[in-house]
Amino acid sequence: MDGITKQLSEFFERIEEFGDAAIIAVKEQIDLEVSAVEDYLKENTPKKTGGLAASLSKGKIDTEKRYGYKMEYEGNAPDGTPYAKIANILNSGTSSIKPKKFITRAVHKLKGLDERAAKRFEDKIK
Repeated sequence: MDGITKQLSEFFERIEEFGDAAIIAVKEQIDLEVSAVEDYLKENTPKKTGGLAASLSKGKIDTEKRYGYKMEYEGNAPDGTPYAKIANILNSGTSSIKPKKFITRAVHKLKGLDERAAKRFEDKIK
């Protein structure tokens, strides 16, 4: 193997390592961030009866092309109103209900996720 071929081979091996490290770093950061959002929602979801808070569910999405989570308020209150609707009304408010903004604040916790994932990646390749 000549010098150029050897250098190219080493270069391509290093690129593959970077790709794997990047994927691992992003997945780890997403896992951490989603746990923080879930904890925040569990703590801050209004708890008049406890049904809304108990209806919060989290599902993992892990396919070849997508990685993440789906978090939602599932099911219906005893009167038949979907918990997702109740959560949205309590979050946004109405003319007679002051907005609680618990969902909005939880989503804002994700701001800067890309920078934190990039930092995690940089730390992995050092």
